[in-house]
Amino acid sequence: MLHDKNTRYCISTLMVLFGTFLVLTFFFAWLHGREAQQLLFEREQTVVSSLLEQGVDKASIAKALKNTESTEAGSALMRQLGHTDAASFALFPEIEESVHLFALIAAGLAAISALILTGLTVYFLWKREKLYRRAEGIITQFSEGNFESHLPQNEDGSIYQLFAAVEELAVALRAQSEKAQQGKTFLKDTISDISHQLKTPLAALHMYTEIIVQEPEHAQTVERFSAKIMQSLERIEQLVQTLLTVSRIDAGSIVFQKEWLSVVELVKSAMADLSVRAQKEGKKLRMEGDPAQMFFCDGKWTREAVANLIKNALDHTDVGGNVTVSWKQSKALVSLSVEDDGCGIAPEDIHHIFKRFYRSKQDGDRQGIGLGLPLAKSIVEGQDGMLSVSSTPGEGAVFTLLLPIGTK
Repeated sequence: MLHDKNTRYCISTLMVLFGTFLVLTFFFAWLHGREAQQLLFEREQTVVSSLLEQGVDKASIAKALKNTESTEAGSALMRQLGHTDAASFALFPEIEESVHLFALIAAGLAAISALILTGLTVYFLWKREKLYRRAEGIITQFSEGNFESHLPQNEDGSIYQLFAAVEELAVALRAQSEKAQQGKTFLKDTISDISHQLKTPLAALHMYTEIIVQEPEHAQTVERFSAKIMQSLERIEQLVQTLLTVSRIDAGSIVFQKEWLSVVELVKSAMADLSVRAQKEGKKLRMEGDPAQMFFCDGKWTREAVANLIKNALDHTDVGGNVTVSWKQSKALVSLSVEDDGCGIAPEDIHHIFKRFYRSKQDGDRQGIGLGLPLAKSIVEGQDGMLSVSSTPGEGAVFTLLLPIGTK
């Protein structure tokens, strides 16, 4: 409780007020005692003066003033005169006036103290109510999805600790809300991509089917367009499978199983399915790097990424061209580069080549659906790596894959 600044301030003020009231009480008690002493002195002075006028000798009067014991005869005389402890203050006007004054002062002090206490309590409750109303408004904004405002947390105290906890909850809700929104956007974009990319092959399938239906007696036509239908179906299958794979990786639903693998073996495996194509097209595939170098990665998916980079290099390399896969190790990373001496990438295209279905104007009729590079990038970044590209138009391009070394 004492961690709260306002509570400490309130308690400190009450203690100061109590101390002041105590000091004033002692002061007025002392003042009242002095006044009572003065009244007693004046009363004795009056009695002594009266006795002297009646001829009582000074020694007897002095002895009477020093006397500390009362006698039965003295008590009886006092009762006869009406001077007892039950007598009214009216018999002693000076004492009555003093008592009234002291009572008035005490009542004034009590009233002032009550006013101060009431004012302090009202002020404290007003400030706390204002703080609660402000917090209520901000929390309402949180519940409506608006996280621009923040709860006050610049002071100590239990209420501010509660505000800090609510703020942490708001941060978690905001992250969850953003993640949900990203999921909706991601799903919308994925559905849009699939829908857009399926239009062309589906239209072709429809056209080929109509031709076959219209010319069922021409065997050559049926055979030729049946083959085209199969090609379109294969394209659709490849398109959907690749797009779903990219989407699953981007959504984090694929868990990469990392292990230590030989880089040279991984590259050979990636080149295996492309070496026949390279040979048929009159292009050369080469490897450069330490044969003993190891990679800490998911073998299946990293092999897929490297194969896509090699395939992209072959797509953009002319007859007689070279595609070189090289690797080296730094202190914290292993880098693998796929370099070609083909047409290169235009400056206006280089910032877009990792986008889904992006195709440069220079691609022309080159094969491909525009998902190989996005898939490679998703695979690399899904393993906490990075994929970058550099290129000089007319001189080729270099794609560099960086992955952490890992711990053996």
